[in-house]
Amino acid sequence: MHENDIELLRLFEEYQRSQDLAATTIRNRRSTLTTLAGALRGTLLDADVFSLRRFMGKEGTTSATKRTYRVGIRAFYRFLQEEGLREDDPSTRLPMIRVPRAEPRPFTPAQVEAMLTTGAYFRTRAMILVGYRQGFRVSQIARVHSDDIDLPGMTIVTIGKGRKERRLPLHPTIAQLTPMMPAGWWFPARKDPSKHMRSASVTELITKAKIRAGIHDPRLTPHSLRHSFGTELVENGVDIRIVQELMTHEDLSTTQIYTRVSERLKTAGIIALPAAPIPEHSGRAHGIPPIAA
Repeated sequence: MHENDIELLRLFEEYQRSQDLAATTIRNRRSTLTTLAGALRGTLLDADVFSLRRFMGKEGTTSATKRTYRVGIRAFYRFLQEEGLREDDPSTRLPMIRVPRAEPRPFTPAQVEAMLTTGAYFRTRAMILVGYRQGFRVSQIARVHSDDIDLPGMTIVTIGKGRKERRLPLHPTIAQLTPMMPAGWWFPARKDPSKHMRSASVTELITKAKIRAGIHDPRLTPHSLRHSFGTELVENGVDIRIVQELMTHEDLSTTQIYTRVSERLKTAGIIALPAAPIPEHSGRAHGIPPIAA
């Protein structure tokens, strides 16, 4: 990478940290821009809209990835223009990316049981349970601390997207797990126990447990434990607004994807309609009786 690009990325990262953006967001944007820099013929500072479109339109790039690229690129070039490092913003003419609405990809209860009973270490089993029964993202699993849990009050505090602190009801399974976990970080970093484990490490450990359990569907990821959480709430008749709160979704439309996944509820819904008689004859020969008022 060109030295000027390295300096620009450093300045951009400092700017994002001053905005108090999440470390994951900053890291993902840096990854996007580093990949872009490697694909350009010149530097990031000199890129034009045609180069940016060529990068985003590379064959094999999914719609979701294109949207991620666009968000990072737009933020970067808007920053350059606002800081006077570039007169124009070539990213303003990047096309909007339409991404099909995501469908939940939940593990079945049997698959979760297999992950818990096919040789995973206790720490990994604890991670799986926190994802499955508390509905946490891997970043939230990595940051569970003993101080977050109030056993008498049966609550747990977590930091969701946007760094918003939420106090949620504690699932009884996680309450039962709590005395078995260490004081401090539940999942400390191996090299520095004063810090929590990285999200990527949580993903790696749960993925290994999934493979060990004989689950090879690439669509099922550690995040699918959260999908199982949402799906099972809906299937058990929990009101969708409560599901929204438990999953810490800002937008109800995000939660509503879980209402489309339950075939059991669809079947139960259609069966709930009372049976209608099937007459053997049309009744035409006897005339049409008057309709009661």
